Amino acid sequence: MSLDENAAEMRGVVFDIQRCSMQDGPGIRTTVFLKGCPLHCKWCHNPESISPKPQLAFDESRCVGCLHCLDVCPTGAHIRNSGGGHVFDFDRCTACGKCVDVCADEAVRMIGQMQTVDDVMDVVLRDRPYYIKSGGGLTVSGGEPMAQYEFTLELLKRAKAEGIHTCVETSGAASWRKFKDALPWVDLFLFDYKATQPDVHRDLIGCNNGPLLRNLADLLSAGANVILRCPLVPGVNDSDRHLKGIAGIAASHTQLLGVEIMPYHNFGVAKGERVGMENSLPGVNPPNKETQDRWIDRLHTLGCSSARVS
Repeated sequence: MSLDENAAEMRGVVFDIQRCSMQDGPGIRTTVFLKGCPLHCKWCHNPESISPKPQLAFDESRCVGCLHCLDVCPTGAHIRNSGGGHVFDFDRCTACGKCVDVCADEAVRMIGQMQTVDDVMDVVLRDRPYYIKSGGGLTVSGGEPMAQYEFTLELLKRAKAEGIHTCVETSGAASWRKFKDALPWVDLFLFDYKATQPDVHRDLIGCNNGPLLRNLADLLSAGANVILRCPLVPGVNDSDRHLKGIAGIAASHTQLLGVEIMPYHNFGVAKGERVGMENSLPGVNPPNKETQDRWIDRLHTLGCSSARVS
């Protein structure tokens, strides 16, 4: 088998491929979502992406109580409670998938599948005419794409070989070497900036923001095309100090192609519950238009004229 064939057979854990995406870079895109992320953002909108491994999701609202899963589960993860209902113990689950095969109502399903580069590119290439007409292409997202660095790199190389525009959505949470190696194959980075103060960043995200910001600076110094993406959550990370931090980043890095504000949405709460995670921000609601306008007006006042709501 040749080196190219070896690369095509490389496998990664993919949990979704979204065609006709309009939110993950310019034009009409196909966004490939990979599992695995070293961060633990309290507002994570893809909590099913944090674990690097395939995992089971249980949607209680779809369960009709047939309990066929109890008969096939080898670890006792599916349990009949005292009322005769269905309880799922995530700690016992080994993601063998046997229950998925017998659940006709899709109350249980597997999140994440091993796929080859060829498997993914077969889907990506279906929409090539749309990429050409709209200026779109492939976006690799997650999770954190650099957590599956080798697989991400091969996807990007294959897309570029096909003449397809490439975009990577990243938190910056990887070594500079990985970003440096990926540079020739990435047309655009969508780089997250989540909190300004290091202690706030550690509390909300789970790590220091220093290495992430150094990667941002190094990417820009290397000539990468970067859009800064700033998720804002009302009452959580939308302080004036952080807004000043966003404006400061934009002022310090004039090479940025733009600043996109990403208002919080709570779609991730239900998804997290389905994989056994608790809501880290109970009582927090998405911002209304008035709040979003206030954020943008403040950023413009601070000199960040490129800021807009994504």
